[in-house]
Amino acid sequence: MQKDTNHLKKCVFQKCLVIGGAGMLGYEIVKQLLKKNKKVRVLDLVSTRDSRVDEVIGDIRNPEDVRKACSGMDIVFQTAAEVWKPGTPSYIYEEVNIEGSKAIIDACMKYNVGKLVYTSTMDVVVDGKKPITDGDESLPYPKVIPKDPYCRTKLIAEKVVLKANCSRLMTCAIRPAGIYGPRDRYHIANIIKAVSNGSNFKLGNGSAKFSHVYSENAAHAHILAAENLTNNVAGNCYFITDYAANNLFDFMEPFLKSLGLKPPKKTIPYPIAYILAWLNEKINNSSNFNRFSVIQTCVDHTFVHDKAAKDFGYKPIVSKEEAFNRTLAWFKENIDNHLAYKEKGKVKNSLR
Repeated sequence: MQKDTNHLKKCVFQKCLVIGGAGMLGYEIVKQLLKKNKKVRVLDLVSTRDSRVDEVIGDIRNPEDVRKACSGMDIVFQTAAEVWKPGTPSYIYEEVNIEGSKAIIDACMKYNVGKLVYTSTMDVVVDGKKPITDGDESLPYPKVIPKDPYCRTKLIAEKVVLKANCSRLMTCAIRPAGIYGPRDRYHIANIIKAVSNGSNFKLGNGSAKFSHVYSENAAHAHILAAENLTNNVAGNCYFITDYAANNLFDFMEPFLKSLGLKPPKKTIPYPIAYILAWLNEKINNSSNFNRFSVIQTCVDHTFVHDKAAKDFGYKPIVSKEEAFNRTLAWFKENIDNHLAYKEKGKVKNSLR
């Protein structure tokens, strides 16, 4: 049962900075803030192409860009990250995810911003070995820091942000499950790329489940957390999901069929897939087929958002059906720009 949160005292803010505001999640936050008549500034490498926002084109690895963007703001939403991508040098993750977050904290303190909502990830509690079923915020960080540079740097950055929480700068960390939606260039896009390039294999026996969250629902959670930072939210982390978890390939099948692609039918057992991925990493470290992707696909990774519901009243605002329709519509509209079709519905270029 959804608990009554009408007693919660709302946090007042008007001038909002969304770092990474041109991205999938960041732009959804931007749009929802604008609907609330907030003044919005965006710091990103590229333009949102939205005339309603004040833009700073820059890089969070440049402290001067960060200071320029943070000046005069009431609150910062930090959604920018170096997302997991094979072949990316480790130092890039360090510079963006860790040092970039430190620069944001320094700038917030310098300009008395006062509030910071940080986009973390469910991966900060994944050790790459044990399945997680209905995981919540009581899960500890892995005893051994992950070797994967994305998981490792996001974990460290989350710790840095939460440690910074104080009376001058209230912070919290939002841990979305696998985000999908319009402008998705990683999650759904990578599956489309693999299938369009001829892959007909599913990993695992189909029993492993994975939690997702639609981008608009994830954005809504960020804003609710921001509005409640004056309550018990500051200094805490929150998993955000929306609907029941399912197998990755079951989740993807309706998208693939609607785009004229045939869903994979053949299966590779988890142990064999893991060994093959390990060998593939030795040969081609820029491939999407690696141990990280195998583990995420073949082992349960499901979470619950009960704490978010309790502390700031989160619940999805977009239905599962509407989330599918909106995401599919975006892919259909943009697929010629990002995935040039070959004959018979095949694709020759990856999303960028």
